Amino acid sequence: MSSNDLRDEVEARLAPWQQQLGADRAAYTNHVLRVLALCDLLAADQQPPPSAREEYLTAATLHDIGIWSAGTFDYLGPSCDLARAWLASIDRDDLTGLVVSMINEHHRIRPAGPPHDPVEIFRRADAIDVGRGLLRRFGVSRAAYRDLAKRYPNHGFHRTLVRLTARRLRTNPASPLPMVKW
Repeated sequence: MSSNDLRDEVEARLAPWQQQLGADRAAYTNHVLRVLALCDLLAADQQPPPSAREEYLTAATLHDIGIWSAGTFDYLGPSCDLARAWLASIDRDDLTGLVVSMINEHHRIRPAGPPHDPVEIFRRADAIDVGRGLLRRFGVSRAAYRDLAKRYPNHGFHRTLVRLTARRLRTNPASPLPMVKW
């Protein structure tokens, strides 16, 4: 799938939440595209590449959407529910367990499985992007991440994460990052 086709696919899947995403739409869309590209880099030996596979497209597109669709920073449950509904709507219930695990485990601190497991590939890809390629890169070069960041600009995505974290810290100081798991 070409880069433009992938963007079109992601934007079409995000269309139902266009209003809720508001000013964050470009930022979230590009985060999704960076995560998919990072999955491809982390699983370079896999055919078809992750970005062309339904489980990765669904998990990437919907993994954080609960922030906007449900208006909460405790978004894993709402994001998983939307993934279940999407997969049922396209007759791909067979992927539900895997996609829900990909979403539910994407903020796990420790590995979620072996390096080539889809859940672990997805967890690593999201971690690389959330850390802007500065913290852990799991073998992805700085130059490769910089190229992705140029192709799919940030548009304030990380600034939004900081704002949401600060708001959550004020309202729920005992649970500032409810999506993080050990």
